[in-house]
Amino acid sequence: MRRDEMDSGSGLEVPSLGRTARLFGRALVLRCPNCGEGPVLDGWFKLRVKCGTCGLRFQRGEHDYFVGSMMILFVMVGLFTYAVLFVMLLATDATPWDLLENGLPVVAILAILAFFPFAKLLWLAFDLMLRPATPGELEWHREAGAEFSSEREAPRR
Repeated sequence: MRRDEMDSGSGLEVPSLGRTARLFGRALVLRCPNCGEGPVLDGWFKLRVKCGTCGLRFQRGEHDYFVGSMMILFVMVGLFTYAVLFVMLLATDATPWDLLENGLPVVAILAILAFFPFAKLLWLAFDLMLRPATPGELEWHREAGAEFSSEREAPRR
């Protein structure tokens, strides 16, 4: 019998403050939120398919899993850009509209590039906070050959 990929094997739970801090802390230092080890990156813009230590799939087997990380990235970039705007307005006597008009889009693009891997791992930490990975799910993640269930694996001969 084949397990459904979107079934994490555990229901939603209310996380403790310590567990939440641990998961998000691991994500912020670019480690696997589940085990705290790695490797997790194949490059700054490419997350590995699975954790090199615990075997957890970073997409958790869902095709649209990246949508949550996009939301986190947009929020992080927006907050960072507003912080730069606020500091610039406080630091200058007259509002430098030309600098803001041309500089803030550059700041936003650089922030997207800088925050990209953090957003993916923060989303995974958020998901693990509410739906912890069970030992059965981790075993299934280690054994599954395809990244998603709809991908067809080569027939075994």
